[in-house]
Amino acid sequence: MVKISRYILVLTAIVGLSVVLPQFYRMAFEKPGKNPLIQYSCIDHDFIIFRPDADDKWTNREGTKLTREAYEKKLPFMYTRQLVMDGTMPDSINGEKINIQHAGIFRSNFRITPDEIHAPNPKLYPLFESQSGRANLEMPNDFFRITWRMEFIDAETNRILEDKSRMFSAVLYNRDFKFPATSINGIPTTRKSYDEGYLVIDSANQLFHIKMVKGEPFVRQVELPTGMKFKTIQCVDFSDKLYYAYLFTENNELYVLTPYDYMLEKFEVDDLNPDKYEIRIYGDYFNFNVITIGNGFIRTQVVDRDHNKVDEYAETRPIYDTSTDGKIAQLLFPAELKMTDDNSSYVNFFLKMSKSYWWLVLSLVLIIAQSFIIRQRKKNIRTEIIDLMLIGLTGIFGFIAVNIFPNKFID
Repeated sequence: MVKISRYILVLTAIVGLSVVLPQFYRMAFEKPGKNPLIQYSCIDHDFIIFRPDADDKWTNREGTKLTREAYEKKLPFMYTRQLVMDGTMPDSINGEKINIQHAGIFRSNFRITPDEIHAPNPKLYPLFESQSGRANLEMPNDFFRITWRMEFIDAETNRILEDKSRMFSAVLYNRDFKFPATSINGIPTTRKSYDEGYLVIDSANQLFHIKMVKGEPFVRQVELPTGMKFKTIQCVDFSDKLYYAYLFTENNELYVLTPYDYMLEKFEVDDLNPDKYEIRIYGDYFNFNVITIGNGFIRTQVVDRDHNKVDEYAETRPIYDTSTDGKIAQLLFPAELKMTDDNSSYVNFFLKMSKSYWWLVLSLVLIIAQSFIIRQRKKNIRTEIIDLMLIGLTGIFGFIAVNIFPNKFID
């Protein structure tokens, strides 16, 4: 029984060390850097770059140094207020007369990260009145879910609102909605300029637009190409009201859904994987900058307002795993156990194995060292064979653990 208790302590120590030691090592030696901002200039028709942690913060694609003022002039739709204040905002760009107020309507910002996609989904959603006649949206008194039917639940009494549930469910049935819903996507907050309800995927992979208009259900099915499936649908609230949402497919393609004809329009970009990468989309009067940020790289693809590709530019930078410190870490630690992960909002155990097998050499050295320690303690190696096996499997974690809780300590 004493031996079993000791090995429980040893295994607990191994788990704890596999969390703490790699993290402390990273804190001591990792040199995190900031990603540059790569954007397309409608003035130069080329990329200019802002590097927050570099001596030359503002450059063009060729590396030519720019002043801050020159950099801002090349992005007139991003730094409009500053240029207006300086009196340097151009009256026309690319032969088009620029109305600042009108151009501002086309400015949009969007960002999605993997941890947002992998976050827990709510079980209940608010359905706002889309045409309330009020200047501001108001939070409803009930919330809905779509299981075997669409059910509305009173938030105060927790009772199902049968009349409203039957009304919405009947319309969904008549529109050939296949219950239950597998994905409900919207902006469930009053902090938006208007409400357009939700884009919902049913169990047959059909896409529906559902909202409430003057207390009545509005349901519209969106025709999808055969076999199209989505990783995520991100509804947007932009001033121009040109799109309901950005839709990312399982093929890492990007579509937008138009509000008037319910057409899916494709952005001519590729490798947009929100499961792995941070995606940013900046829209202006002329173009969209579609930025992909991954581990060790950043890529900007530019499309015009018709979604045709204009240009692209990418940069890579050294990452921790390929640096000298990272390679030493892979020699020292056979694995790293983390409680959080960059691609998830869940707190859990995330195991990352070493990409190198040099830790096995270190384990062999530690087995030899432990054998010497056993002899020094005048123990029989046969009685310590489990300790040696643990060191062989877990490397430095096992070596430290069996010496924190040695057999003589228990004895």
